[in-house]
Amino acid sequence: MAHFEIDKKEFLKGLSLMQGIAGRKTTLPILSHIYMEWKKNSLFLTGTDLETGIQEELNATIKEEGKASISSKKLYEIIRELPEQTIQIQKKENHWIHLKCGKSIFNIAGLDPEEFPSLPAWQEKSFTPIPTRMIREMIEKTVFAASNEDSRYHLNGILLTQQKIEGKEFLRMVATDGHRLSLVDREGQMIKGVEKGLIIPKKGVLEIKKILGEKDGEGEMGVFVNNTHAFFKMGKSLMVIRLIEGEFPEYEQVIPKNNDKKLKVGKEILYGSLKRVSTMASERAEGVKLSLKKNVMELSSYHQDFGDAKEEVDLQYEGPSVDIGFNARYLIEAIQSFDTEEILLEFKDEGNPGMIRPQPSQPSSHQICIIMPMRI
Repeated sequence: MAHFEIDKKEFLKGLSLMQGIAGRKTTLPILSHIYMEWKKNSLFLTGTDLETGIQEELNATIKEEGKASISSKKLYEIIRELPEQTIQIQKKENHWIHLKCGKSIFNIAGLDPEEFPSLPAWQEKSFTPIPTRMIREMIEKTVFAASNEDSRYHLNGILLTQQKIEGKEFLRMVATDGHRLSLVDREGQMIKGVEKGLIIPKKGVLEIKKILGEKDGEGEMGVFVNNTHAFFKMGKSLMVIRLIEGEFPEYEQVIPKNNDKKLKVGKEILYGSLKRVSTMASERAEGVKLSLKKNVMELSSYHQDFGDAKEEVDLQYEGPSVDIGFNARYLIEAIQSFDTEEILLEFKDEGNPGMIRPQPSQPSSHQICIIMPMRI
């Protein structure tokens, strides 16, 4: 009978990465399963929700090759509780498997593995190597601004595209929900097919971020795109994401060109001040008013049931006085995405979007966040 042995830690690591994709509520029972195939010296686990697919290669001792399809959640729950020992899995008739670890024995029902949807095809040689850290940082600096609303489907993702700036190639990620926008450019390698721009769904992007969080920061990952899918190879993990069809908004038209009121401020100082003042912002609008005067910015908020709050932040500013309202959470999330100790705020008036950028900015990395104002 087809069977294999695998270390519990190794099995658990692979299964835990699958949980975000396989096992979501689904009308097709097989999509809540994990497809297991063991051959040569590896166990391959595959999970998919038809939008995002993930394949993990794990080290295992294969006695005889085989495949099975087992409930993702149930298998994970069982493996998590087993002692730290070798697990033996044997294929039985009727798609069941027999699992033994120490003195524990489980017989687990499965479905026909032949019915599991296969991932789209890719070629090993098509992947372009990109530094892992670069992709992870670009995702962290943009994904928070992507929309969560199903009705605005084309905004539920990150635009990945390529820019040529002063003769150099830059990879660009942009996300927007219509109220705010975040954009980051990093100098890097050309990825074939990316130059026309493609939209990767937010859920898939968050799964990539999760896997990259498990990997150490250094090293490279492979990226490959075709007309319908993007493929990300990270160590022994492969992620396949169906691209969002549709037009990404003309985001370059949103970038303010003449925000003449510029002020430099310490990132942590402004962040702390916003966190405090926003405790009094009304839950529905989360509005905070920024009042600029000479060398000072006053932050204030008001809640009809609880009262109000105000705080002053010292900064260098020589321009005219202006009051602008913003969603406090949008400001806080934008500020958190910058790495520099100081940030540059650029405003025009209460009716125009504000722009935040890092200070100083690096030529090899360009980042901006834009936030629409609100009436307060």
